[in-house]
Amino acid sequence: MPKKLATTCFLGLMFIAIGAKASTITFPTSQSGYCCFNVDATQINDNTIQLQVNLAGGAEYFVNTGSGSIHPGFAFNLASGLSGVSISFPAGSLWSGEALDTDATTKGPSFGTFGYYFDNPDRGGSGKDSGPIVFNITSSSDLSPQDLVANTSGYYFAADIMNSDGKTGEAGLGTPNVSLTPEPSSLLLLGTGLLGVAGTLRRRLISGSLRG
Repeated sequence: MPKKLATTCFLGLMFIAIGAKASTITFPTSQSGYCCFNVDATQINDNTIQLQVNLAGGAEYFVNTGSGSIHPGFAFNLASGLSGVSISFPAGSLWSGEALDTDATTKGPSFGTFGYYFDNPDRGGSGKDSGPIVFNITSSSDLSPQDLVANTSGYYFAADIMNSDGKTGEAGLGTPNVSLTPEPSSLLLLGTGLLGVAGTLRRRLISGSLRG
């Protein structure tokens, strides 16, 4: 490929890569502790992301078998430096009204301390709730799914669940491998960028300016 052609393609693809972003991150199913749950994190606006926590792999209910310092109903971490963090539950969510608390240390499996958590509103296995949990996280700072981070023990999330055997306990999600789903505007940007590069190459080929 002629040098000018290679340079043009490289610059065009760099422009596309810089402009594109992911609106949803999927954290795969947990593999630690009681099985199992996974998490989808979606960008709502510059300051808000929405989490959907889905039961999977034999888990049947979210429960609360201890106080927040023992078994947080659901716990997560955010990058340092964020301010004014709060949660809310959108219309139609099975969960509503839970208060956001900070610094929960789980017992049982050593999932460590989580920066934020809230409890299932009912106590014990009898206060079980089916999933998914859907809630919004809002910050007065810019916030994106990439601000969900692992704690010092390597876990992004913990959930207190009941499995299909009727046993309750904490499940932890510690895998750093996430799937990125581009938002529609990013796909449009990608297509527009490719068309722009193609148009530039076509004009230069017609004018005879592309030579090695």
